[in-house]
Parts: sequence; structure tokens; C-alpha cells
Amino acid sequence: MSATNASQRLGFGILGALLAGGLLLAACAAPDGPAPADEEGRTPAKTARGPAAASRRTPPPPRDGPRD
Repeated sequence: MSATNASQRLGFGILGALLAGGLLLAACAAPDGPAPADEEGRTPAKTARGPAAASRRTPPPPRDGPRD
């Protein structure tokens, strides 16, 4: 095995280990189960966790200001 091939294989091994570690960290950091209930026993709506869907957003105003 040449030195170039060995260094390339070592690089791919390190890259694979970093990717596997990132996936493991992401899997461990993900929350488990549904959201906890509020004081009245209701679970929060799914839309309350993040921004609205892209199709429901209003378009940004034009860059040169409103046109009348």
C-alpha cells in the first residue's frame, strides 16, 4: 500500500468518524415524545412551535417602497 493511499484512507476514516459522531449527537439532542401540556391540559398546536408555512407568508414589500 502506498503512502498516498494510506493517507487518503485515513482521511476518509476521520471524515466518517466525524459524520457518525454528528449523527449520534443529533439523535441524542432531539426531544423525545410530544410537547408537554399547558395548565389546562391542552397540548400546544403544531403551528405554535415555529413560523408559518412558506405558502402562508406575505411577500416582502418592494425595495423602492410602496407604489401608489
